[in-house]
Amino acid sequence: MKNLQMKYNVLHILFWLSYLSIYGYVAVFLQYRGLSNTDIGIVTGAGAIFSIFLSPFVSSLLTKINSLSIKKLTLILYIMMFSFFFCLTFLSLPVVFIMFFYIGLLSLVVSIVPFLSMICMDYLKAGQYINFGLSRGLGSVSYAAGAVLVGQLIDIINPTVIGYVHLLSSVLLLVLLFSMPDYKIEEDNPQENKSNIFTIIKNYKTFFIILVAFAFMFAASTSLSTYLINIVKNLGGNTSLYGIAIFCMAASEMPVMSMTHHLLKKYKAETLILVASGFYILRNFTICLAPSLPILLIGMMLQGFSYGLFTATITYYVNDYLKQEDQMMGQTMIGMMSTGLGSAVGNIFGGVLQDTFGLTSMLIFACTLTFIGFVIMFIALIKKIGIRSKRFMN
Repeated sequence: MKNLQMKYNVLHILFWLSYLSIYGYVAVFLQYRGLSNTDIGIVTGAGAIFSIFLSPFVSSLLTKINSLSIKKLTLILYIMMFSFFFCLTFLSLPVVFIMFFYIGLLSLVVSIVPFLSMICMDYLKAGQYINFGLSRGLGSVSYAAGAVLVGQLIDIINPTVIGYVHLLSSVLLLVLLFSMPDYKIEEDNPQENKSNIFTIIKNYKTFFIILVAFAFMFAASTSLSTYLINIVKNLGGNTSLYGIAIFCMAASEMPVMSMTHHLLKKYKAETLILVASGFYILRNFTICLAPSLPILLIGMMLQGFSYGLFTATITYYVNDYLKQEDQMMGQTMIGMMSTGLGSAVGNIFGGVLQDTFGLTSMLIFACTLTFIGFVIMFIALIKKIGIRSKRFMN
């Protein structure tokens, strides 16, 4: 069991390192290739919008094709990403092709995220204890350490080094994934499994409202993260300091994520989700109003209590509150509403606002979205918070 936990830990470490290579330095890489803030907003926004449709389609293939496993589907998606990154790194391409390939990268890597959660949930249902929060937290540490290292390498070489980081981490991930045992839980009546987005919205209204509120807050944090390099430079920093800021953000997630499983034994999931929403207010407002780099770093370190706490809690929430046949689509919808819809809104409007009205307009936009998301979350959950409640479905 310890060996399985260790493998699952390393799986997250490698995945989030490969995720960093695509998402973490998207603005730096695309600016290096000659794209403007508006172009970057279009790329990241289009990638997010496309993932809204691609992610549920990819997830549905696992139930439609009996011979297709998470391992095989992940391999196919990574081969496609290898091809796109090869073209971006080694070929001189027109801007339109650069945008097309990067949109493909963004949407494909987001489609893989629900698979990591479902691998853990399948192990748990098979009686194999896995601490998801710990593994996800180690993934954040990997993202953090990788951000610092990649930032230094970019300063020494150039942003194309990101392609090599992606290749190395992805190959190691695939080797590890295929060495892990399969524990797929068979449904009693698979032919009756007709779970889709609309049935999830109809049957789990509170869950959907939580995701809507999270989409607002995630849109705000996405605009701040994607264009963080501009915020750092505005405060007098450089790419290396940008890497340090990413480190502070991601490293703060592990302690909170690793403790979430224990917190859920005492507090209702709704309580932790509302607390995380409160920290989103503190995080985003601190970043937006930061007068100096030290204050900015403090805001980034609140990532653990906001995004970290929410992400770990909502994953367990789906496993405990949604029926088994709805869980894959539930995990997928988390990504659709956050890295899909939320990212699209944050990236597109964040880029356009900067190029049209300046950086300050984007910061005001982020604060407004964060406040709206918190109000929705507060109204939806204030009557549901508490201590040690029985699990229920709503």
